[in-house]
Amino acid sequence: MASIYTVVRRALQGYHPFELQALGEDKEELISQFIYFKVFRLEAAHAHPEAFPLHSAPSNGHAVCAYFRRYLIDCLRNAGHQRNVSFDDDDVLAEVEQQAAVQSDPVGSVLAQYGLDERTVRESAARFIAGIDEFDQLLLAGSLGWLSNEKGGLSRIAARYRIASYHYRARKLGVTLKKSSLPADFAATSIGEWIQHTLGIDIAAENRVAILFVLGILSEQSRAPAVEPDPSRGFLCNLPQQA
Repeated sequence: MASIYTVVRRALQGYHPFELQALGEDKEELISQFIYFKVFRLEAAHAHPEAFPLHSAPSNGHAVCAYFRRYLIDCLRNAGHQRNVSFDDDDVLAEVEQQAAVQSDPVGSVLAQYGLDERTVRESAARFIAGIDEFDQLLLAGSLGWLSNEKGGLSRIAARYRIASYHYRARKLGVTLKKSSLPADFAATSIGEWIQHTLGIDIAAENRVAILFVLGILSEQSRAPAVEPDPSRGFLCNLPQQA
């Protein structure tokens, strides 16, 4: 059991789906709950041992992430978690829940309405991240990706990696907006332009669920480099060099 716990936890360590941020709870705690209830199935097996037939086990890390994501969607649908969801509009949560309830693949079903699939969006997100400079990559990581759990937020990350004018950069990138911002303001950011012009999803209220799913995929693609960046030498000099 200890070995299984270690393997699953390692597979999920760099995984940051949108649903995880929406829940607003500690990631380590959610991983522990997932392992207890869905991997070990201790409580379920103890209560109704005959009611849970064996299912095929996930064969790789991607499958473990997919199982964990389904668990998070279930948590979003649970009334006990709804009070922590950080959407500005309750209607958005209702739409996400409706998609999760009626579709086995809620993300795929939403993206299909725009002629997209998850793999296409994921590949496009990877290209988008590769196309922005190293400082914007760090700001994206600090707001949505692998640095998003850091204490102190973007200001701490900016100080650590010596990112000048990070407020301006963050707004231009689209990871922060003024409270008075309109959809057109987000559409003019780098992320907004990518969503609207590259993916073909208009920045409009009726497309908000698709936009949230796309942002979730973008956050998953923001991954830590193989070597932690050295602030004194610059971000790119520590990345592995291509042969």
